[in-house]
Amino acid sequence: MTAKLVAPKEYVEQRALVSWLKYHPKLKRFFLKNDNEGKRTPVQGAQAKSMGLRPGASDLFIAWPTRTYHGLWLEVKRNKKYTMSERNTDTWKAQESFIEDMKSVGFAGEFCYGWIDGKRIIESYLLT
Repeated sequence: MTAKLVAPKEYVEQRALVSWLKYHPKLKRFFLKNDNEGKRTPVQGAQAKSMGLRPGASDLFIAWPTRTYHGLWLEVKRNKKYTMSERNTDTWKAQESFIEDMKSVGFAGEFCYGWIDGKRIIESYLLT
């Protein structure tokens, strides 16, 4: 019997990417996590929105400008194949919309699928 490989959870992928970023010579002091996920009561949700919470905001922001971009917004996903129904949720659509908004004003924005993909995207971004 062969074991089915299961993609690590999203938070595991993001932790691995952040661990890599903490040692990056340029970026270790120039990234942050956006606290957008999690369950909230309706009152907590309203309070968070009144304080600037934006549905769909990307998980990580790299505050390092390049010759081409002001910074990089990165939405971290598990390294797996996503179905059309998974991509057709309000949350996913809000994340796509957020990235498009950021791109429209000079930022880079990407979805990454696992920490290795995130590392590749960041390394490519730094060359722009």
